[in-house]
Formats: sequence, structure tokens, C-alpha cells
Amino acid sequence: MRFVFSSLLGNLALIAAQSSVISSAPYVSHASGATGLLGDAAAISDNPVGDIYTAVLPDSNKTTIRGFISARGYTGTGVAFEVVLVGLPHLSLGPFTYHIHDQPIPLNGSCASIKAHLDPYIRGERSPCDSTKPHTCQVGDLSGKHGVIITSSYSAGYVDYYVSTKPGIGAFLGNRSIVVHTSNNSRLACANFSLSDPVTAIASTMNGCILRSFKEMDK
Repeated sequence: MRFVFSSLLGNLALIAAQSSVISSAPYVSHASGATGLLGDAAAISDNPVGDIYTAVLPDSNKTTIRGFISARGYTGTGVAFEVVLVGLPHLSLGPFTYHIHDQPIPLNGSCASIKAHLDPYIRGERSPCDSTKPHTCQVGDLSGKHGVIITSSYSAGYVDYYVSTKPGIGAFLGNRSIVVHTSNNSRLACANFSLSDPVTAIASTMNGCILRSFKEMDK
């Protein structure tokens, strides 16, 4: 019991530490040939610095996936993301993707009832996101811009210039949700973003993972 507890805690701490190294995506200016009906995505330069929004995947018997996605205002321009996910299912269901969705999860917790991706420029999903031209992607397509998941445990840190922590604009993420998908776009897990203390959010995630491991040992 102590070994499993220590091992799990150590693994989560390692993943979280790895994710704290934020890599900045290159700033790409708008090119000709806009992909959205309302043009290409605009880089946001007036995000509130220091505001942190976190989505913590719940401890649920409907999925094995646990983790969190945290976003904070990054020197005004761009949003710094930290992503930590564990317990992803068999890799044959991948590569896994994750997106910010336009609507929050309802009280019943159903991932299926959330609407489409955050897409204020009405780009749609008619063609895959080109990660070398992130301004042409859907604003909420985080894995399209920054990399899909091909492992059962995943951590990443990056800056996205087109998502915002500024309330009242189309790119704002604070009143929306995150969804993890299989390669065929089935929804595996979801959580709402909320203004939060990241230490509390990470602690909640670790507690959920530890409790789930104890439950598995008791079976």
C-alpha cells in the first residue's frame, strides 16, 4: 500500500514538474487566405496578467482519465498552458486530442451535451489544423496547434497567443470547458474551467488519482 501510494505520488509530481517548463510557440503573423468566415484568429495582447483558470477532470467511474489543464495570462500577450493527463485508455484509441469547447458542462456532467469547439472565427473542422499556422486553426483546438497525445500519461507546457483570459471576448476560456477525445472524436472526459488557485487544483487531481488507485487495490 505504501509503495503504491509513494510511486503514484512520485509519478504525478514528476509529470507536473515536467509540465512546468513552458515552451513558447512562435508568434505567427496573419497570412493571406483566411480560413475562418470572420478571418484568421487575432493574437490577444491585453490578457489580465496572473489570472489563472483551471479545469480539473473529475474522479469518475465513467473514465480512467485524471488530470488538469491550467491557463494563465502570460505577460499580457498569450496564455501559458500547463497540461497534465494520466490514465488515458489503450493507445489503439489514439492519438488522443483535446479541445476547448464553446459551452460549459451541464450539471449532469454529460460530455456529450457540450456543443462544438471554441471557434469565434467560424473556421469549422473541414480541414485539419496546420500547427505551423496556428492563427488559421480553431481557437479552441489546443492539440491541433500544440500536439496530439500518443502516450497513456501526458504533460506539456506552451503559450497560445489566440486563446484569452480576458472576459467578454470570443476567445475567452473562463466560462467554457475542456474535452479529451479519441482519434474518432468520441468524448472521453471533460471539465469546466474556473478562476482558481492552481495549487488547490493540482492537489485535487492528485487526491483523485490516489483514491482511485486504492479502490482498484481493494477489488
